[in-house]
Amino acid sequence: MGHAMKGAGGRGVAVLRRRPWVAAVLGGVLLLGVGLGAYRLLRVDEDLVWQRIQARQQLVVATDASYQPFSAVDGNGRLFGFDVDLAEAIGRQWGVTVAYENITYDALLGALVADRDDVVISAFVPQPERTREVAYTRPYFVGGTVAVIRGADGAALSGDPLVWAAGKRFAVEYGAGGDALARQWARRAAGVVVAPMTTAADALLAVEQGEADAALVDLISAYDFMLGHPALALAGPPLEPEPYVIAVSVNAPEVLENLEQALQALEADGTLPALRVKWFGEAAR
Repeated sequence: MGHAMKGAGGRGVAVLRRRPWVAAVLGGVLLLGVGLGAYRLLRVDEDLVWQRIQARQQLVVATDASYQPFSAVDGNGRLFGFDVDLAEAIGRQWGVTVAYENITYDALLGALVADRDDVVISAFVPQPERTREVAYTRPYFVGGTVAVIRGADGAALSGDPLVWAAGKRFAVEYGAGGDALARQWARRAAGVVVAPMTTAADALLAVEQGEADAALVDLISAYDFMLGHPALALAGPPLEPEPYVIAVSVNAPEVLENLEQALQALEADGTLPALRVKWFGEAAR
């Protein structure tokens, strides 16, 4: 299907769905490796999900197609986005077609555990408390709060963030994660000024116009804005990482292992890097 680039915009409801898990993200990332090891120790003799995929030559993906640019629906009712392209790439790796069930974010794991779908690919943040039922792949994308600066004269973030933040004016989207982070910095570092804005775009524009030293915003919003504002650049990697993973049933160890192999291959052959650039621009490279 022909995919048109869509702006990421604000996270809106999608953010609120994901935000409860941001505090557990770092622990969740650490659990991924531990969970995978335990998962293999507990693996069942037969993976009926993998057998089903092979028998019908189709991978069924659960996704919430309301979060551009990861997964959305076009005017003709077709799904498009980064996650859709990723699912199709995995399908090609496995030699199977891909079908989708478009359901709400909160219902994704329920559909997976009920054996209605084979995998979840939906900008999904791991939920460590569900590891008795669900296993997660390595992250294929890491979002979260980032610092954006003017590329020509901004100071790149290196070393201790508090040392870097001292004396800087930060534009933020009021009430968002970057706002909370900037206020923490203001309490712990000298000379930090927080400048709340209505939207992430307003915060980024303030940096571009020299009204702030940096903006603390969501990475997706940053990528979307930077597509048309090449003077801006990321100061460094996400300050509050939010990994997106593929979820599978704990009863599908072969599916998990084959997903890990597929993600590794797609990273190595340039497919995943190319998808990041396609949907988020050169800044994602």
